[in-house]
Amino acid sequence: MKTIIIAMLLPFGMFHTGPVNKTDKSLVCENGKIHFLASTAIEDIEATSNSAVCAIDPQTKKVSAKVKMTSFEFRRKKMQEDFNEDYIESGKYPYAILDAVIVDKINFTKDGTYNVTLKGTFEIHGVKRDREIKGKLTIKGGQPVSGTAQFDVKLVDHNIKVPTIVVVKIAEVVKVDVNFEFKKQAI
Repeated sequence: MKTIIIAMLLPFGMFHTGPVNKTDKSLVCENGKIHFLASTAIEDIEATSNSAVCAIDPQTKKVSAKVKMTSFEFRRKKMQEDFNEDYIESGKYPYAILDAVIVDKINFTKDGTYNVTLKGTFEIHGVKRDREIKGKLTIKGGQPVSGTAQFDVKLVDHNIKVPTIVVVKIAEVVKVDVNFEFKKQAI
């Protein structure tokens, strides 16, 4: 069960261990929602954080995101404890971090919803992996106002171990979905 929870959080590694890099042109989300689900035939493990941070620089198309692992809330307190103490080891690895760039051509001055691909590094449980994440970016008034993405995280890719005794309860792949609402950063 603990491993499932950890696997769910891996995709949220879109966040720096330090502050999210921001410039005077950045658009910022300070209360982004990250949800993960690790489902097996025996049990569903899921959690949500509403305190992820993310910044987009429209000039460079750089995206930085970060979420504190202890901010994920589970339906049962024991799941949350196991997740933080045994699987994710939040004391050692407090954040999931994403550093990426939007590789698609986007006209940030033209309103609409765009399919985007982020390429960069995702870190969780102290393990960095190159990732390509597909998502959507909505622009209104010439500024990004929201961003969403869904992706999978394999526990094995981030050295998250599941004890043999609970392996049937914990999914090997965690499904993650992200929703950020942006506003122009105050200077």
